[in-house]
Amino acid sequence: MELRNKNKKNKKNYRIILYSLFLIIFCTNYSLAQKPNKEEKNLYKKAKSQLVNEDFKNAKSNYSKLVNLKPNNETYNFEGGLSYYFSDFERTNSIPLFEAALANFKEDTIPEIYYYLAKAYHLNGEFEKSKEAFNKFKPFIQKETEAGRELMTKADYSINSNNNADKYLAEIDDNIKVLNLGDKINSASSEYAPVVKKGSNIMLFTSRRKGDFKKNDIDLLPFEDVYVAKKENDSWQLLTDQKEIDKYIPVNLNSKKHDAGIIYSADGQILYTYKKGGVWKSILENGKWSNLVELDKAINSNKHNITSVTLTKDGNTIYFVSDQKDGIGAKDIFKSTKNSEGNWGEAENLGNNINTISDEDAPFLSENDSTLYFASKGHKSIGGYDIFKSQWKDNSWGKPENLGIPINSPADDIYLVIDKDKKNGFLSSAREGGFGGMDIYSLCMDCP
Repeated sequence: MELRNKNKKNKKNYRIILYSLFLIIFCTNYSLAQKPNKEEKNLYKKAKSQLVNEDFKNAKSNYSKLVNLKPNNETYNFEGGLSYYFSDFERTNSIPLFEAALANFKEDTIPEIYYYLAKAYHLNGEFEKSKEAFNKFKPFIQKETEAGRELMTKADYSINSNNNADKYLAEIDDNIKVLNLGDKINSASSEYAPVVKKGSNIMLFTSRRKGDFKKNDIDLLPFEDVYVAKKENDSWQLLTDQKEIDKYIPVNLNSKKHDAGIIYSADGQILYTYKKGGVWKSILENGKWSNLVELDKAINSNKHNITSVTLTKDGNTIYFVSDQKDGIGAKDIFKSTKNSEGNWGEAENLGNNINTISDEDAPFLSENDSTLYFASKGHKSIGGYDIFKSQWKDNSWGKPENLGIPINSPADDIYLVIDKDKKNGFLSSAREGGFGGMDIYSLCMDCP
């Protein structure tokens, strides 16, 4: 699924950025009003090691102790801010730390503070402050280098995201409600990809919480597992009875590697899941789910990763996300239709009306196949992934429309599923105020 791929890439980027920042900080700007004692030195050494090794929870705790010892120390504030910003929880708590670091630098200010402060302001919905900080950061970018040009593109993208957010704030619909499903479903880890079984009170979701297997992935997080929840008395509860769970997913679906739920077929008789970089399916036969079988090579391939799919009501056309190299961006949405023999035909890119040079993911078709919902970092995004919709008209998908605030936020918003009336559904979001990482939210489109 998307989160796993993104985390792997970002974790590596975090290390590169952090190491470069440390070289700047500790070679040129590390200064203290008075010499630290041995206890303070050891505490700082521990905090720095935790930050570099991405143990953000303990890093936050130790940098807080250091900032309490010396509130005006620019290094403690800046790195403490990084420990919050890079974590999955309370990221906007980095703002006062970055602001304190900026106020207390006695020599040349480290330009990166403006960058991270701008990103944190954006996450907090302070769009004008974010734009101002980005504009202060841009003059420091070395545009003659490839890395500098890439960074300038990212800064301009973020400024445009702030401008888009201002527009959507002015158009906000107060009748749209987005509510966190609570701690019975969400945890300090990431929960995402809700899968609703039509006509039931059952929902599958994917989580990176600690499961039955001890080994973690290379991003230091547990592998993805699928969980089953049931709505009872207007509250969602996690199912723990294995016999009850087996009614909705195949036995032993979760393995030592990544496993994720994707979608049920319209009649609820087929479950599609993610495994080994591709899409698999299980069929409900005589009350039991069959063993998982990999989809045709027209969909799956060892050369690229398939993260999400959705199907037309008749099950004869599949829309899927792939990172294959002949796409428009890093990840695009493709479609394939079954031939007369029941096999999937050659994949077709949906084209640049849907796909952009940025990532697209998590397609979902409405009940009558007339509306395609999907997540994109391109088009007119507020920031990260936003959820868009496109209408089928004149034998093509129309111009995507951003669903606006509060469905979208400055953080990643993805994996929308919605009922046949297009009124109620679920989505996944990394917005502030959650329990940690990405959470699952309910959506009501008309709730006065």
